Amino acid sequence: MDLNLLRVLDALLQENSVPRAAERLGTSPAAVSRTLARLRRTVGDPLLVRAG
Repeated sequence: MDLNLLRVLDALLQENSVPRAAERLGTSPAAVSRTLARLRRTVGDPLLVRAG
């Protein structure tokens, strides 16, 4: 597993927001969203799905 995926997951879990995680990581929201999609494929789980 690419350890950068874990770095993005950590930022997402702490920020609870793709745009805020992107700002924290110094990248674009689109890049974080693509990484989240990779994480979902890698673990085979719909991680961090919006609810409500």
